[in-house]
Amino acid sequence: MKSEKNVNNFKAKSSRVSKKKGSNTLIIGIIAVILLAGMAYFVLGGASSTSTKTDGTSKTNTDIKFPSYVYTNPITLKAYKYATESPEILEQIPCYCGCGGHSGHRFLRDCFIHDDRTYDEHASFCDICVGEASKVQDYLAKGKTLTEARALIDAEYGPKGDGTNTPPVRDDYIPILSGRAAVIPAIVRTPAKVDLSGMDLADNFKSLADGLNITPAGVKQAYFMNIKKIAGTEMENALLESRVEPDSFYGKKIIGMYSADFSTSSWIEMHDLGYDSRNDATLKGRTEPGMKNIVNTRPLLYGHSQNVDNVLKLMNDPESMSTSYSTFKPLLDSVDNNNVAYELVIESANKFSDINYMGITPTGENVELVKAYRITDNKSIPAGFSKYNPVTKANILIIKITGDLQTVQTESEKIDVVART
Repeated sequence: MKSEKNVNNFKAKSSRVSKKKGSNTLIIGIIAVILLAGMAYFVLGGASSTSTKTDGTSKTNTDIKFPSYVYTNPITLKAYKYATESPEILEQIPCYCGCGGHSGHRFLRDCFIHDDRTYDEHASFCDICVGEASKVQDYLAKGKTLTEARALIDAEYGPKGDGTNTPPVRDDYIPILSGRAAVIPAIVRTPAKVDLSGMDLADNFKSLADGLNITPAGVKQAYFMNIKKIAGTEMENALLESRVEPDSFYGKKIIGMYSADFSTSSWIEMHDLGYDSRNDATLKGRTEPGMKNIVNTRPLLYGHSQNVDNVLKLMNDPESMSTSYSTFKPLLDSVDNNNVAYELVIESANKFSDINYMGITPTGENVELVKAYRITDNKSIPAGFSKYNPVTKANILIIKITGDLQTVQTESEKIDVVART
């Protein structure tokens, strides 16, 4: 679950209207700018700064140019600077605000910086992310080891047993799928056996396409999970903890979950409990500022208020507005997405494509991975794809791999590297 702390304050700051100022106000404004510049210099340590790697060596980062949202306040600025200088450290720290379930963040670094070194706005309005990064920096500066710093962060921010925090990111996280939202942690653990035989997803909520069909246009990335297909397999422990709301969310097990991001601060979730729960009086919706949780619909809805309202309109009148399904329809029509355990779509432009699809499903002792790309430039299709015998349907390139989970992980990483070159 995403942290909403400080979101409203951030929006309020960005929506204020400037008034005309007299000469006195202008002077005060100039002084304020000078003071702010001084503060920034103090926080950043000048135009050139040095940080310490985990091996004790130093590195220098000069003339950092951040997006405007980084300059919310000196503490946020300091955190982004630290993430820029020491990404390898924050990759060892889990983020406990819950953004992994929506934004695909694998570790704390992702809340600040993407793999391609572009910045993420999320941390600029999340006190938890900024707090964790600042404390890690302080702990290491005081002589604590990275292991000790991680333990202190886990103790302060980690799961409290009441569902208010997400589980910690594992030390053996392995990114294997394209896009920031598509990562599977490699976890070696015997899956818990849960009897889901009497539970089924609603007829209108069995795939990613179903979720997109009742989601307003504008989605940048979305995923769908069919927990019944994953239960009892290696994929269960690799996906559920980082992608599905905990049982404590409703006091019931979630059997199907859809999550869609319009931006880092605007998203919608849909949940199914495996039975018609619309008249279940034991379910209580969560009450949070700027959020809504509707429990008398199937699927259940949770997310930012406007997004929930729009989904309700589409559920009642499918013609009331355009949906996000049309954006990803070319990919979904080119693959069999009706019986997939976990599937993802994401807008991620590169030299040869602009949107991606990924699906992964247990098949007996193995898993099948399907990746699809909408081609925008045939001449730029990576030659390295040829070893995977891709199939092209119109302007959609499809790659399929079947094998044990570790093999699929390894090959998927290689495909991602090829796609980026």
